[in-house]
Amino acid sequence: MISINIALCTCMRPSLLGNCLDSLAAMAVPENAKVFVTVVENDENQSARPVVESRQDKFPFPLQYVIENKRGIPLARNKAIAEAHALNADYLVFIDDDEWVDRHWLVLLLDYALSVGGKAVISGAVKSALPENTPEYMREIFRDKGRKTGSVLSSCATNNVLIPIFVTKELGLRFDESRPLAGGTDTLFFCEAVSRGVSIYKCAEAFVSEDIPASRVSLRWLSKRKYRVGITLAWRKRRSGRSTAGIVISSLTQIVVNSLIALVASLLFQKVVVIKAVMKASRAAGTVSGVFGVEVDSYHTIDNS
Repeated sequence: MISINIALCTCMRPSLLGNCLDSLAAMAVPENAKVFVTVVENDENQSARPVVESRQDKFPFPLQYVIENKRGIPLARNKAIAEAHALNADYLVFIDDDEWVDRHWLVLLLDYALSVGGKAVISGAVKSALPENTPEYMREIFRDKGRKTGSVLSSCATNNVLIPIFVTKELGLRFDESRPLAGGTDTLFFCEAVSRGVSIYKCAEAFVSEDIPASRVSLRWLSKRKYRVGITLAWRKRRSGRSTAGIVISSLTQIVVNSLIALVASLLFQKVVVIKAVMKASRAAGTVSGVFGVEVDSYHTIDNS
């Protein structure tokens, strides 16, 4: 029987966590599989404990609560790895605490993993649920245009991913704890996995959903997010051997080109084109900043929306 440990890292978002757990309780379980759910609390005030404990007795599979007192998302993820090892899990699955799963999500995720040999990391899809009053041009920005099933990825995120346990046992991979509040440590983890010979495939059918609060449906928020992505991209480029000069010249070129595109598109009232160009320019700006050592504490402030 295959053992699967689903891990949720959470910090001061009890309501969102409760919704996520309720969706897991209602999901279909793959045949010949045993499922465990582990909630890793990263809040010393233990705001998630009552959310978990109130559901444990009636939960359809084992639901455990553990705490990582040291603040930082990579520390919480590494705690989840340790718990998966203690449970002798064959696979560790990460989703975010503000997501909810489709009923057949895990079945599809595991089936696809087994269909490609059972040794690859599988990245599922994330669908955005936007506020009702979101304008159409902004819906176009958030509309899922992700990779098709079977696409080979160079990295991925932990917002919907299945990891064969040999990646963390035999290969010994862990999330980098040197920047505990910075974003992008999941990207670097999976980049390292690929460099060690692990394949990552996309499975678009295995999707989860997330509510996008109104505060994120803005060019300002999207630009800041892409800036942070750019910083992580700088780490990746430098680790791959790219020169500082090469990265800076390429990124500055992208800033200039996309700024011009945004300017022209704004004159033509092409809002989607403007937003996409500004996002690309912001990512390039983040890459330049990252090359020179700028860091962003993405998880310093918790979004409880």
